[in-house]
Amino acid sequence: MEQVEGRGIGTLVKENSQLKATRNTAIKCLKCDKVFIFPGDKDDCLAHLYLEHRLVIADVEDIALLEDYLQYWQKEFQTHEFEQYCTTMFLDQLPDGSYSKNEKYYLLCDILPQDFELRKQLQDQRLAAALEQHQFELTDRSFSKECLFCRTVIKGLRADYLEHLFDKHFLLVGKPENLVYVDELLDQLEDNLNKLLCLYCEKIFKDRPTLKEHMRKKGHKRINPNRREYDKFFLINYNRSTSRPVSRKQPRKARKSGASADNASVDFDKHFARQDSDGDYDSDWSDWAADGEPHVIKCLYCARQESQFGILKQHMIETHHLDFEAATSSLNFYQKIKVVNYVRRQLCLLRCVCCDLQFDEFELLAEHMANESHCVIGDRSKWDKPEFFFPYIDNDGLLCVLDDSPGDDLDADVVRIISEDSMVQINKDAERLSLENFKL
Repeated sequence: MEQVEGRGIGTLVKENSQLKATRNTAIKCLKCDKVFIFPGDKDDCLAHLYLEHRLVIADVEDIALLEDYLQYWQKEFQTHEFEQYCTTMFLDQLPDGSYSKNEKYYLLCDILPQDFELRKQLQDQRLAAALEQHQFELTDRSFSKECLFCRTVIKGLRADYLEHLFDKHFLLVGKPENLVYVDELLDQLEDNLNKLLCLYCEKIFKDRPTLKEHMRKKGHKRINPNRREYDKFFLINYNRSTSRPVSRKQPRKARKSGASADNASVDFDKHFARQDSDGDYDSDWSDWAADGEPHVIKCLYCARQESQFGILKQHMIETHHLDFEAATSSLNFYQKIKVVNYVRRQLCLLRCVCCDLQFDEFELLAEHMANESHCVIGDRSKWDKPEFFFPYIDNDGLLCVLDDSPGDDLDADVVRIISEDSMVQINKDAERLSLENFKL
């Protein structure tokens, strides 16, 4: 691969200053006269390059402004051959998959400094355009649009429209400071609703009332974060850095943290770490409350905190319609501990205590539990497990004020003897709860 003097990258980038993510653009093949209309014909264009010209573009999904990228190289390849810019590969197959010895293919990638610089400049250009549009949308007061669900017409800031969708219809689109190209996003959501398509699971329903009821019950009043079509509407996706490939060798600690990314919502080090035996932690008693009770007690179902348990119990009765003492009156002290830790675990994982339905936002979970009267302690089969002996949050004040009088009518003066067989079972349960085998 020899160095060839090509057309300046900055020259072409400046000629195409507008973002072309959703606009129909005619793109000519890099080597022949065939024309494709982007973005609709993107896959056809890439397939054509491979099948007809045996050209593969590396990491094509990560290229910002792919249309501009192709236009730049189309002009370069008018006067130069693939070999002068591309890495040559020899494979033992034809493009259709059939066997053939030493077939030549070409790889266009950012190992070439000119390609790397082009990709970086296109990314910077796309980011600048997105930031400019974002600033405009935050301050523009000429916006006017009818609500997606009711006939209310919201005028003024786009943030007011998004706030209306959330406050009145509990539709969570995103925070205005995180969104860009909001008009296009709203048009896409409106089009999906007009097609009777659920915004999250994308199932089609027979009529609009059925669709609305489905989205309400299932907590689907939100867009699906796994759909890449929505990536362009979130500003954070425009700031992905372009860097050269790095070594595959990584420290074991880094690989371990990456492998556990799916469990990022659960901080095992925080909740289950053992105290360091080398430290002098056992001599520090300064955090103990003088009166023998915790300073604050947190509500089971919301962020409300009180210093007195009686006030908090009244709050749970009035706000969440749960009489905690009545609901746990038949339980002994250890069963109450399990109940508290189970409820804490469910809410930390954004799961309903009663039906186990998963949500992405705590506000949506709280709304669901209130509407469905699911502020309960849950079925015994769910919480009566050994793992719920362990506190789920640090310094849980509620555990310190639980009534330790037995609820199973046992005589308090009777000494309970645990048999040897029971101790064996307890040891097995404790061993099963080791961090290596612990699974939520």
